[in-house]
Amino acid sequence: MALKIAVAIAASAVAIFLWATPASADFTVCNSSSYGKVHVAYAATWHDSQGTAYGQSQGWWVIDTDDCRIILTDDISSYTIYIYAFADADPTHKLWGGGDNYCLDPVNTFLYHGNDIDTPCSNGKEFGMKYIDTDQDETYTYYLRD
Repeated sequence: MALKIAVAIAASAVAIFLWATPASADFTVCNSSSYGKVHVAYAATWHDSQGTAYGQSQGWWVIDTDDCRIILTDDISSYTIYIYAFADADPTHKLWGGGDNYCLDPVNTFLYHGNDIDTPCSNGKEFGMKYIDTDQDETYTYYLRD
């Protein structure tokens, strides 16, 4: 009887292992501010195993107060990530940016690749973006706060 129980437990463990969902890796932004709805864009740079540089910028995600959105669905451990965000309530004063400049479309949803993210902008407009220290984690959540 004990042998049958041990076999059943082992079989269950193998089944759970085989049908387990793979771990997700992503970059998520949460709106923990009191400013209401925010609009978020990102720029990301990384190098492949041969050292070739890549980059992209994309926006805009609209995030309500106390809500979160996945912005990148990838293993971000080798990415350098920057964000720019502004609040509907007062887009010129309630914003999150910084000193790293990348190209974004100020009005429309966009996705720029390669040199199109670099300044001077061949597309879009230059925005000062905030560097996000993800500590080289595969998954990271950033909170917009007052």
